[in-house]
Amino acid sequence: MGVPHSGRGCTDRLVPMKSVARLICTASIALVLPLSACGSSDEEPAADSTPTQTMSVVTQGFDSLEDLSDYVAESLDGVEVHLESETNPDFDAQNEADRLHVDFTSDQQRAADMEATALIVQAASQAAFDYDILMVTGDVSAGEWSYLYDRDTVKKLTSDGSIVVADVWDAAEQSFDTLHR
Repeated sequence: MGVPHSGRGCTDRLVPMKSVARLICTASIALVLPLSACGSSDEEPAADSTPTQTMSVVTQGFDSLEDLSDYVAESLDGVEVHLESETNPDFDAQNEADRLHVDFTSDQQRAADMEATALIVQAASQAAFDYDILMVTGDVSAGEWSYLYDRDTVKKLTSDGSIVVADVWDAAEQSFDTLHR
């Protein structure tokens, strides 16, 4: 038994049914294989997105660590805010810079972590309490990463009422980051 076959430049002839079935099966497999290769596995890391370009500086001031912490915690998970002078019993106010520590749980995505850092820097620029150095730390399962900014750098980054997210890490005075490099 055969199926009529008409092709361009071919004469009409009968093609056996087994050949048609094999042809359909082979074509189906050829289409399915490339499609299955496009799927993502759970083991592959998600593609990193691009950070937002700019972020507006918040207009409200923060009179206390709690106010700053509450503001940052609205956007980030696991936020801890403290001044070194208040948590380190060995802090020497005469010889050491007072660090404002802002730690949060990082999702290990470069763009999201950069945006989180910019959010913290712009908020810290509105702090009414004293600090000398801002230390932003992302806590991840493999350790942590940190960026340090002196108060003048924080002011410079936010002086025009916005902050350029892509520039925030490059502006740091010091960094400890093996995760994103």
